[in-house]
Amino acid sequence: MVALRSSIIFDRPDAAATSIAPRFLAFLAFSIFCALAIGQVSAQPAAKAAAVEPVEIRLERSKVAVVDGKEVLQPSSTVKPGEVLRETATYTNRSATSVSKVEATLPIPANTEYVVGSAQPQNVLASTDGKTFAAMPLKRKNVGANGVVTEVLVPVTEYRFLRWSVGTLAAGKSAIVSARVKVANG
Repeated sequence: MVALRSSIIFDRPDAAATSIAPRFLAFLAFSIFCALAIGQVSAQPAAKAAAVEPVEIRLERSKVAVVDGKEVLQPSSTVKPGEVLRETATYTNRSATSVSKVEATLPIPANTEYVVGSAQPQNVLASTDGKTFAAMPLKRKNVGANGVVTEVLVPVTEYRFLRWSVGTLAAGKSAIVSARVKVANG
C-alpha cells in the first residue's frame, strides 16, 4: 500500500494529493476492520475447539464367555452370530463443578439385539429411534383394517438405544451403564 500511495501522490502532485488522502484513510480503515473481523471469526473456532466438554463419554465392548464354568469378559475383536457382548458407557465429569440432568445413552449396535433384563442399572428406558424413550417393554399403536387401534409390543430386535437418568454427576466422578446384546444370526 505504501508504494501505491506514493506513486499516486507523486504522479499528480496537484489535486490528487488532496483527494487521495480521504480515500486512502477510508480504505485503510476498511482494511483494518476486515482484518479484525477475520481475526475474530478465525479465532472463534479455535476457542471452541480448545473448550473441553464437562462430561467425557467412553464406550467399551467386551465378549461375554464362559471359561471353567465362570463368566468372563474378553476382548471382542471378532464375534460370531449368537455370541453375547457387553456394551458399557462410562460418563466422567471432567469439570470442577457438578453437572446436573445427566442422561446416559447407550447405543445398541447394528446386527445385535438387546438381551432383556441385562441393563445395569435396571431403571432404564429404551428407544427405537434415539429420540423418544419409554419404559420397557416398548409398545406401539397399530390401526387395523377395520380402523380399530390396538397396542402391540415392539420386538426387542427394534430397540436401538437405552437411556438412564443419572441426575447430578459430581466433579471428578463417573457413572457406568451397561447392557448385553446378542449378535444376530446372519
